[in-house]
Amino acid sequence: MTQESRLILALDVYGVEKAEDIAKQAEGRVRAIKINWPLVMTSGIGVVQRLSRYAEVLCDLKIADIPNTNRLITQKVNEMGAWGIITHIFTGSDSLKAVKEASGEMKVFGVVAMSHPGASEFMLGFRDRLLALAKEAGLFGIIAPGNNYEVTKELRSRAGTLKIASPGVGAQGGSASDAILSGADYIISGRSIYESDNPSVEMDLINEEIKQAIGLK
Repeated sequence: MTQESRLILALDVYGVEKAEDIAKQAEGRVRAIKINWPLVMTSGIGVVQRLSRYAEVLCDLKIADIPNTNRLITQKVNEMGAWGIITHIFTGSDSLKAVKEASGEMKVFGVVAMSHPGASEFMLGFRDRLLALAKEAGLFGIIAPGNNYEVTKELRSRAGTLKIASPGVGAQGGSASDAILSGADYIISGRSIYESDNPSVEMDLINEEIKQAIGLK
C-alpha cells in the first residue's frame, strides 16, 4: 500500500528506538514518514537512512535561511536519501531557488499555511503570495491545513499541479475525509497515531477513511 497510500505519518518523537518501533508498524501503510527537529536533534540526520528501511522519509526541517545555508541543508538531506523536504517560502525567491536546485530527485514542499491557531496572525494573510512563489519555483507541493478546510479548498482552486499535503488531522481536530474533499492530496497525521494503543490499526482506519473520501470526489 505504500505507493497507493495518501497518509504521511508525522513521527514527532525523541529517540531513534521509539521512532523505529513505530516505523516498523508503518511499513506498507504510509506514503512516507515525516520527521522533524525533535527526532533529528536526538538521533542525528542519519535517522533518515535508518527509517528509510520501512518507508520513504519526508524531512520537515522547515528550512528558513539565506540561500547558501538552505543549499547546504538540502544537499545533506538529499545525500541521506530522503524522499522529500519541507521548506519555508517566506524567506524569498532566492532562498527557495537554492532549496530547489539542491534537492536533486527529492520532492520539495513549501509551507503556505500551517495548522495551528497562530497561523492566522501572520501567515494566512500572505498565502496568495506564498502560493505564487511556490508555483514560480516549480515546487512539487505545498503545505496547507487539514483542519481549515476553507483555506485548503481555496488554495486547491489556484494551486494548479502542485500537490497539497495537509497536517492538522487527528490531534489538532482535522478530519482526513474532509481534508481530502477540500483538495488535499496527502494527509499528515502524527499524535493520533503514535500515541494510540495500536498505531497500525489507527493507520489502517485513516487509510480507509481517505480511500472512501477519494471515492466521493
